Amino acid sequence: MLAIPAILKAAEALQEDVILAGEICCFVDGRSTSHREVSSALANPGKHDIRFGVFDILEHKGEAVTVEPKEKNGMIASLSTSDALFAIEQKLVESRKDIMALFKEVADTVEGLVVRASNGIVYKIKPTYTLDMVVLGYAESTGDREGWMRELLLGFCTGKNTYQIVTKCGGGFSEKDRQDMPKQLEKLSVQSEYTEVSGAKTAFIMVKPEWVVEVSCLDLIDEAGGVPIRKSLLKFDGKKGYSIEGNFNTLSLISPNFVRIRSDKKANEQDAGTAQAYALVAPAEEKKMSEDLGESKVIMREVFMKAGKGGTAVRKFVGLRTNKEATGQYPPFLVVFTDYSGGRKTPLEQELFLCSSEKEVHAKIEALKEENVKKGWEVVK
Repeated sequence: MLAIPAILKAAEALQEDVILAGEICCFVDGRSTSHREVSSALANPGKHDIRFGVFDILEHKGEAVTVEPKEKNGMIASLSTSDALFAIEQKLVESRKDIMALFKEVADTVEGLVVRASNGIVYKIKPTYTLDMVVLGYAESTGDREGWMRELLLGFCTGKNTYQIVTKCGGGFSEKDRQDMPKQLEKLSVQSEYTEVSGAKTAFIMVKPEWVVEVSCLDLIDEAGGVPIRKSLLKFDGKKGYSIEGNFNTLSLISPNFVRIRSDKKANEQDAGTAQAYALVAPAEEKKMSEDLGESKVIMREVFMKAGKGGTAVRKFVGLRTNKEATGQYPPFLVVFTDYSGGRKTPLEQELFLCSSEKEVHAKIEALKEENVKKGWEVVK
C-alpha cells in the first residue's frame, strides 16, 4: 500500500471516527493539476505537494450519514485539519441548464465535473478532444459479423512516408460504416513486416496511408504504470508496403471514438500530424537505449501443413526468448502463432502471447496445438 506522509499525518489528526470518500490530488504553486501529474507524483510522493480532496462522508461515529448535501458539506469542511485534507468545492444546481453553465464557467480550470443527482446516480462530465488521424490498417469481426469492420489502426504522419502508430479505434461506427468500410479499405491493402493484433485476436490488414479520419477521445496519456508509452514508427513504400523504423515514445488515447471520414484532409504532417496531440500532452522524454540489445532466440518451433481445395494451409508455432526484458519495453518470452490459408478471405492471421518463463512458452504452444492441430495436419521437418 502506498504511504503518503502528509495525508497520513492529516488522517491521524482527525478527532472524529469517520469514513471519507475522495481523491488524491497533486498541487503545483497552490493549484491542483491533472490526473497525469498525480500519476507521476505518486512515484515519489515525498517530493510533491500531494493532498486528499474529500467529496463525501459515508460514516460518522459508526453510523451512515444521510443528511442533506448542504449539511454534509459543512461536516466535511469542519473535519479539515490541514491543507493535506480538504473539502472539494461543491455547488447546488437545479437544472441541466445550470449544470452546463457551471461546466462552461470552470472548463478552463478543471478536468471536469462530477454530478450527483437527487436519485443517487452519479455522472461525470468531461470535455472531449478531437484529432485527425491516418488509417494504417483495419481488422474485421468474426462470427456472425464476419466481414464487418471491427477496429481501425490509427496513427500520425511524422514526415515523408513515416507514420507513428498511436491507437486502435473500435467505437463510434454506424452499422453501415462497419459493413461498407472494409469493402473500401480492402482495395488499399498492402504488405507489411509489422503485425498488430486486434481485439478479436486477428491481425490487422495494413492499408495504404490515404484515409484520414476524425476521432474523439476523453484524454491523452504519455505513460502507463509509470512507464513511457512506446509504439512502432512505420515507413511506407509503395512497392514494399510497411517496414519498422523502431519504437518511439508517443501517446495513447482514452476511449477513442470514430467521428467521420475527413475526405478534405490528406495523410500528411500538416493535416494529420503529431502537433495537434503533442500540443496537449507531450510524449515522455526519450531516453537513449543501449544499441547493444541481445538478439531474440528461437527456443521452440513447430510447423504443420494441410492440403485442401483452396491450397496448402500452414500453422506455425514459435517460442522466443527476447533477451530484451531489461529495457522494460519487452517481455522475457513470446509465443507467436501464425495461421495461413490461401482459401480464406483473410489468408494470414497471427496471435502473440506474452510469457514469463520458458516453461510457460512450452505449455502455451502445447495448448495451441491441442486446439488448432487436428486430423489431417502433417508436421514439417
